[in-house]
Amino acid sequence: MIKFKTSIILIMPFFLVISVFAQSSDTTSSDQDDFVESIEWAWGSGGEFSPFLEGNYGYVLPQNKKFTSDLQHIGMAELKLGYSSIKPYRGLISDIDERFIFGSYVAKDLNYFDDDQLGVEIEIKRFGFGNRLGYGYDVGPVALLFYHQGTFVWSRLHSDTTQIPNQEEIGIINRYQDTYRFGISMEGGIKFDLLKSLAATASYELSVIYPRHIFWEWFASYTIMYAGIGAVSVFSEDIVDSSPLLGSLFYFVLKNGISYAIFQGMKENMNWPFASESPLTL
Repeated sequence: MIKFKTSIILIMPFFLVISVFAQSSDTTSSDQDDFVESIEWAWGSGGEFSPFLEGNYGYVLPQNKKFTSDLQHIGMAELKLGYSSIKPYRGLISDIDERFIFGSYVAKDLNYFDDDQLGVEIEIKRFGFGNRLGYGYDVGPVALLFYHQGTFVWSRLHSDTTQIPNQEEIGIINRYQDTYRFGISMEGGIKFDLLKSLAATASYELSVIYPRHIFWEWFASYTIMYAGIGAVSVFSEDIVDSSPLLGSLFYFVLKNGISYAIFQGMKENMNWPFASESPLTL
């Protein structure tokens, strides 16, 4: 999926408190401590992370390579809840690590830019979780951060198929109709943070919704994809270490650049680089 988004983020002034009642068994208490520690590690609820609430608005361009009819452009409202860490890295450079869950509603009624549209109308409800990583410049109360984001997404599409004249296209829509389908998304963005409590973000998201999920084919494709992204990430982080001022920008350009290139392949073959079905993209 292709989206342009802006967001306002409020870092909430509260802390998540996890209480564990004393047990008569030391083993039980130890197991509970291990469980709490694993949750804190996965979601960043330790001391250096702060909880955040983020609201997004997006402009969405649905596409499918086999669709000859136009798909209407739609708007998106989204809410994220998670934990955020922005900490000094070297000099004026800071790194960002955010972990979150989210829910979105995508529909024609939320598109405030295109008044009269022809084409197939779709509505999507989706949810998922993800991680946002990057580097940027931190000067006193102001930070400008460049990031790459990856998420796992489950999307439920609805469309009135009576508006579609082509039987093949009806078949494509029916692959998604009123059923939650798995997908992935990648996003690059710039976050302007003020006083560690209020932020604005502009971003560009690429999302793939699979019409079916064949695990081993998807896993092989995903492994190759993230091996490439991971290699670029390591190289980009070495640039940050050797040249912090330019490294933040190189990290942003290289990591999001390879994500965009991979996405172009997945628009044709959902399990790129293997021959496979064309997915719905946003």
